[in-house]
Amino acid sequence: MTINEKLSEIKKVIEEIKNTTEKVGDNNILKNKIEEMKKEILMLKKGIGETINELDEILGEDDVRS
Repeated sequence: MTINEKLSEIKKVIEEIKNTTEKVGDNNILKNKIEEMKKEILMLKKGIGETINELDEILGEDDVRS
């Protein structure tokens, strides 16, 4: 998965969280879905961080993030 694909996936999940959050009352199913999406975001962020580290090693630069 490329960085752009990962970022696109994060955007989709964030939009889903926003939409779901607007509908949440005391519904446990929706609250569980939100927690599930938060975990997915954390996994995607970790994957992006790993990709950046790999790029850093491949390119041999001090900081690929800038």
